[in-house]
Amino acid sequence: MFLEIMIENNDSVTPSVDELGEWADTYGLTMPVLADQDEAVMYTYASGSIGLPYTVLLDRGVVVESVGSASVGDMDGLLGG
Repeated sequence: MFLEIMIENNDSVTPSVDELGEWADTYGLTMPVLADQDEAVMYTYASGSIGLPYTVLLDRGVVVESVGSASVGDMDGLLGG
């Protein structure tokens, strides 16, 4: 399953449910779009640990692969497709 995490809105705060829906509609996203409620992704980004966009493949909550920015083809490859 793919998930999109939106770390902040245009006002630099956690996005609302409506904003998450607008984001998905604007970009034609079919995967769930979540907010970074606890700012865990934001803290990692702000510390310089990652750049955005950033892609992580999880298997039952364990990080399998961290690839930074990834295309759909990259993700298919990571999933063995």
